[in-house]
Amino acid sequence: MSLTTTILLLYGACLAGAIASRPAPGPIEGAPTETRRPGRPPTALLLPFLALFALAAPMGVARAGEAAPIAGPATVIDGATLSVDGVRLRLHGIEAPGLDQTCFDGRERGYPCGRVAAAALAARIGGQSLACEPRAEDRGTARCRLGADDLAAWLVERGYAVADRRVSTEYLAQDERAWGRRAGLWSGVFDLPTQRPGLRGATAGL
Repeated sequence: MSLTTTILLLYGACLAGAIASRPAPGPIEGAPTETRRPGRPPTALLLPFLALFALAAPMGVARAGEAAPIAGPATVIDGATLSVDGVRLRLHGIEAPGLDQTCFDGRERGYPCGRVAAAALAARIGGQSLACEPRAEDRGTARCRLGADDLAAWLVERGYAVADRRVSTEYLAQDERAWGRRAGLWSGVFDLPTQRPGLRGATAGL
């Protein structure tokens, strides 16, 4: 629940209390006397507002430490990095070749694996909007979906990226399938020197 809604609820509660506590007008002299039923006490009038506030407060507290979802059109920066609605995000749990990185295929021929990965990701998105959930435990990263598809899982399963075991085990199954099919990077020799020293010189024959 937004802060604005919470403020409106508090204002409504205060207004109801003020109305309930206003004294009833006295009888007019000479007018016939009426028997009146006792009105609802001020506390009873406030109960609905207090109940709404009690429900709203925990929601605000639970979401205070969470980053807001990010949605919108995306621009591909490299095989694992996007700019979504102007916010730079790295796909959580995977590692992809740098944009200008060269890898080698099964015949030891060099090819621009970083640009291949980035081009594949751009083609998969195709100008559509993404929905991304920033990860609080790994700042600057997010899980991004195109419809129901997890983009990180898509990249790893096709061999354009690998599972980053340092931060997550979510994509190990996709990694193993790509390795088994010798897909993408796994068709030859590749190196991810910046954050994946364990994969230096990794080959499909491992």
